[in-house]
Amino acid sequence: DQDGELYFTDYNGGRIMQIRSAGGGQDNVPDLLSASGCVDAGDITQPYSGLVPYDINVPFWSDGAAKERYIGIPDNTTIAIDGSDDWVFPPGTVLVKNFRLGGQLIETRHLMRHPDGVWAGYTYEWNQAQTEATRVRIGKEVKIGGQDWIFPDEAECLRCHTNVATVALGPETAQINKDFTYPSTGRTANQVATLDHIGLFSSPAGNPDNLPAMPDPADASADIGERARAYLHSNCVSCHQPGGPTPVNLDLRYTILLAGTNACDVPPTGGGFGIMMPRIIAPGDASRSVLVRRMSIRGGAQGMPPLGSNVVDSEGVALISDWINGLANCN
Repeated sequence: DQDGELYFTDYNGGRIMQIRSAGGGQDNVPDLLSASGCVDAGDITQPYSGLVPYDINVPFWSDGAAKERYIGIPDNTTIAIDGSDDWVFPPGTVLVKNFRLGGQLIETRHLMRHPDGVWAGYTYEWNQAQTEATRVRIGKEVKIGGQDWIFPDEAECLRCHTNVATVALGPETAQINKDFTYPSTGRTANQVATLDHIGLFSSPAGNPDNLPAMPDPADASADIGERARAYLHSNCVSCHQPGGPTPVNLDLRYTILLAGTNACDVPPTGGGFGIMMPRIIAPGDASRSVLVRRMSIRGGAQGMPPLGSNVVDSEGVALISDWINGLANCN
């Protein structure tokens, strides 16, 4: 501006932001998980009692790790549900996710909506003794259980947790609408009904039977098309939807008809891998489908996802391949 101050635009968030000197100050996110307030003071492998555990219908692929998820919102606040059944969390929210390989805690991530309304992500690396986890500010890879595990750079978190996908990716009605056994009571109940009952929503969510619910991709009894589209929604839609941070005009949301995804029988614009007559999705032929090829590789901009993963989800590739091979057309 006329005073020589620097600004930049947050294209997806629709904001103009000023760059200011940090002035040598530090943020208030602790370097040790034990000091975060999100764990049990007597056993930091357990969550703080005020966090609400939850599970989702379609987990995001995380290189084979098992995950535990928790929601924490400030007292006297609620979660709103918008017209797309996405959840809008109040400032002060913390979403906690634990990652385990071979039953061992390896990483805990916090997705926080700070009091000013801005989201940010933080991650903690567990020590071998499971007695403490330390904040990872700059991303790194560590050999764990025979595989290279990626701890994300803090600056990378919002590359996947995009504004267009409302930042918090897992908690949405179609993902949460399922039964869950609550560890503290051993009782099994529908999660949406339970959260409604304890007053977590700003207005009643409604009867779960009348609300959307995505199928588990591993449930062979469910329709393969619905399972495949649910998988793509969970793993791809943070970027691949209108307004997403990619130059590709794809819309892989679960609610969009296949013909409206701009993927079915559409030539790729980002390279065809030498495939004869490539299509993003080639009905009846997974071998000509660039979507499957990208899912099958890692590294650089060609593999999908483009960051945060070193291991191909072979079951996911098989699901999408079987679905595409069974397509007669794009209807």
